Amino acid sequence: MGVVITHSGQTAHSPGMEGKIAAAGQYGVQLFFVVSALTISITYESHIARYGSSVRSQFAWLIKRFFRIAPIYYLAALFYPVEQYAIYTASHQRYGSTTTVPNILANFLFLHTWIPSANNSVVPGGWSIGVEMFFYLLVPFVWLIAPVMRRIAVLGIGAAAFLIATVVVCKLSTGSYDVVDNGYFYYWFPTQAPVLVIGLIFYFARGRRLQSAQSAVAAAGCLIGFLLCIPAGLYFGIGMEVAPVVVPTIFAASFIFLILSLRGWIKSIVVNKYAIFLGQISFSVYIFHFVVLDVIRGMIQAAHLDRSSSFTLVAVLVLTLACTSVIALISKRAIEDPAIAYGHELSRAIALR
Repeated sequence: MGVVITHSGQTAHSPGMEGKIAAAGQYGVQLFFVVSALTISITYESHIARYGSSVRSQFAWLIKRFFRIAPIYYLAALFYPVEQYAIYTASHQRYGSTTTVPNILANFLFLHTWIPSANNSVVPGGWSIGVEMFFYLLVPFVWLIAPVMRRIAVLGIGAAAFLIATVVVCKLSTGSYDVVDNGYFYYWFPTQAPVLVIGLIFYFARGRRLQSAQSAVAAAGCLIGFLLCIPAGLYFGIGMEVAPVVVPTIFAASFIFLILSLRGWIKSIVVNKYAIFLGQISFSVYIFHFVVLDVIRGMIQAAHLDRSSSFTLVAVLVLTLACTSVIALISKRAIEDPAIAYGHELSRAIALR
């Protein structure tokens, strides 16, 4: 929902504070990465407990993750270049974009997090999928480090090393240490890796106590920690853009606080039927809300609507969520679920062979 709010604000051209609030939704991607680190840890440990940690077993696990992501993403990687080129030509090069076959191929191979021209030019928002898929490749190596406390220490050192690498490479490439918000060096894997690392460290530190409830006092303290991290992240990020490179890490810490605060009335607010439903279709929502917004953008331009009105943002957001949810539900049932089921069966067959 955070990501949809951000792109709805861009479509509505929301001004001033309203635009800043909408833009803050971009940090929903970091929540996705934190949750991904937790769920991947749980599923990977379950897999190796059942099939062992041999190379064959790990390959089988990667096959399962591939079929979770690739079918929908490949569809998007074929659709969006055509759609964007059609918009580009129809608008006399005012809107839309073009890409190249090598960039599309890089996205099919999930190498685009390492290629500036391919990173976010084929599938809108596809940069996060490049980060996620490269993370999957590293997961088996993380579990090779023992004992757990050494694993946590290595991960912590690795997170710092990733951020240093980002700043150094940025300096070598651009002549400046400043990582631009929503630029390539903000999007690429080393900048976002600390977010995933923080999720992994949280998992290893909490272990089987992940589902245990905090005391009321501890939950309230964690909620305060979450609320204090938000202005800090916004100050360094979209607020003042002091140091966007550290903002993903700040928000990762804030989301850990939020997870730890989920107790009683706090949990009842955050965890609800709609949030759960949106979570179940979230991948398809993420992939397909861009095309819905492209249609809405065309409607706004054709009707000459006032984009400075708060009503425009609300209308765009509600319409986008409604239309995209329908598309995503169809996509989930027609593509995602069958692909996931096939991936599980293929993974099991490989692991047991």
